[in-house]
Amino acid sequence: MFKSKAAAFNATANAVWKLLRLINSALPEGHLPIPSWAPRRLLKQRERKPMDTGVPRKTLSLCPDCNHEAVEAVLKGESDVADFRDNPGIIEAEIVEEGGRILMRKACPKHGPFEDALSNNPEFFQKMERLAFGRDFTCVDDCSVHGHGANSIRSGRGTYLIVDLTNRCNMMCSPCFMDANAASYVHELTIEDIKVIFSNALSFKPQREINILFSGGEPTVSPIFLDAVRHAKSMGFHRLHVATNGVHFAESSDFALQAKEAGLHAVYLQLDAVSEERNKHRGLENYMAVRRRALEHIAAAGMRTTLQVTVTNGLNNDGLGDIVRFAIQNIDKIHGVVFQPIMFAGRDERVSPDERYARRYPLTQLAFDLHEQTSIGWQPMRDWFPLSDFGIFAHLCDVLNPEAKLGSLFQETHANRGIFSPLLVHTHQKQGIPIPVFFDLEQFMRDVAEITDSGRGPAATKALVSLSILRNFNQQKAPSGLGPADLRHVLEDCFYRVAGSSDHWSEKAYSYDGPWRVMIFNGMWFQDAFNYDFSGICNSTTPVATTQGEISFCAYYGGGWRKVVEHQSRTTKLAEWHRTHGRHEIYAKGRKVDLGQPTHSTDGKLVQIATEPLAVPTSD
Repeated sequence: MFKSKAAAFNATANAVWKLLRLINSALPEGHLPIPSWAPRRLLKQRERKPMDTGVPRKTLSLCPDCNHEAVEAVLKGESDVADFRDNPGIIEAEIVEEGGRILMRKACPKHGPFEDALSNNPEFFQKMERLAFGRDFTCVDDCSVHGHGANSIRSGRGTYLIVDLTNRCNMMCSPCFMDANAASYVHELTIEDIKVIFSNALSFKPQREINILFSGGEPTVSPIFLDAVRHAKSMGFHRLHVATNGVHFAESSDFALQAKEAGLHAVYLQLDAVSEERNKHRGLENYMAVRRRALEHIAAAGMRTTLQVTVTNGLNNDGLGDIVRFAIQNIDKIHGVVFQPIMFAGRDERVSPDERYARRYPLTQLAFDLHEQTSIGWQPMRDWFPLSDFGIFAHLCDVLNPEAKLGSLFQETHANRGIFSPLLVHTHQKQGIPIPVFFDLEQFMRDVAEITDSGRGPAATKALVSLSILRNFNQQKAPSGLGPADLRHVLEDCFYRVAGSSDHWSEKAYSYDGPWRVMIFNGMWFQDAFNYDFSGICNSTTPVATTQGEISFCAYYGGGWRKVVEHQSRTTKLAEWHRTHGRHEIYAKGRKVDLGQPTHSTDGKLVQIATEPLAVPTSD
């Protein structure tokens, strides 16, 4: 009986959808609004410039050796920044399929050939490219912010604005894309620098909601960390985060409370595995004890944490399923997980070819490793999507809220560099299920793009989207107790995170207390000089904010800009800093952080996720 009712419900929703779609397509398309924050009318899908995709294809890349020489020439005073901006070591490259892999090949007339693997599963790689949403608006009035030659950002709003407060750190990790604590100088932002950075961020269109991510080094060792958060909040930025190793948060619950009071919304916590043994490369003896204490203090202060995992082949790639289980078991504290395959920059930029081949972790491997290492029925070809598809929902929110002062979070990461998979997690049972098991997310996204392109008003658009939700929802395969109304509430919560805006946004974003919550698992692969592809730089969604403008994260760390910028604006020599400020603690070579009372460990006690994690109705 239950199955028949569910099937009838789904059939009815499909029938009504087909009828309304027929009527909608027969009517002339409407115009999309022109919001005050946008440089022009909102874009329909056919008006978006597509991302550069396809195999084989030609692109531009960097010669790692020429790029290194160009940076060194600036540091030695043999050339200036303008020379580096115009010639950072660009060479032609080709992306090809060969032997079951997607490869980048390039050859420098001076330094010879280079090859790197972009994927070890061409079918998955090409599906992500096929599903990629088009580019956002071209930026206007941004010459002083985005003028970095071939590395200039030309379109998009950005999703994360990275603010590197310091190159100092209280750990000495490997890998480290910044090579923190290794420079002979200190690069430390002042509060005046912060004011310039956030003034720049508001100076061009499209103006946007954006996640601010204070980073480093270790940003919490900066003496202006809390003041920087307060200033960003005062400028109207609500999505304020910090990327941290968690030491200061673990040492003091008061620090977490102070950060929250200053305006911090959430924390990105570095975590490579879930045991002390698997994290020895980080150099901290009580690594997991620090992470657990930090999670406790962050949650007690009213914030949530996203785990940030650097994935290195042969080091921790076989333990990613444990991290998923850890995140689900701690869903009251953890918002999601970002897996970041190692980029050979900073401490690893001069890696040997043999070591690079051995340690390289292609992004597409993530989907297949999580399929094998978990038992939730994760299917790589069904349950993963390019990060740019988030832009479909941001665009919907923009269409529904034409009077909004700021644009929604619009994700524009190239499909080769960013993927995601959403799980629905029951917050009490601590069990998860891939959303596409019971909801055709791929078809829903196609429906939403079609609906928004038709240019109807907000009321008609909402009605059509609601109908699409019903027709793509399979009650027979849904977890027990999840109905259409529950799914709608979950989606509304997700949309608010994307498009909500108010002085109390952070509190409202945490206000949803239903039993179901979406947990997003992202894969973000930042480019280094070996796999650099300029076709993904112009629409970077993770710019690094400097007083010289906003620079693509990949260009900043993988393309040499960090050393150039720090050379221009270094604060003082390291020895002089130590003389005037003293030395900060560095936890390395097996040192322990003093946490006072021990934190209870759950090593080896992670609950396995069942193959069918949430009961599905079968009869009646």
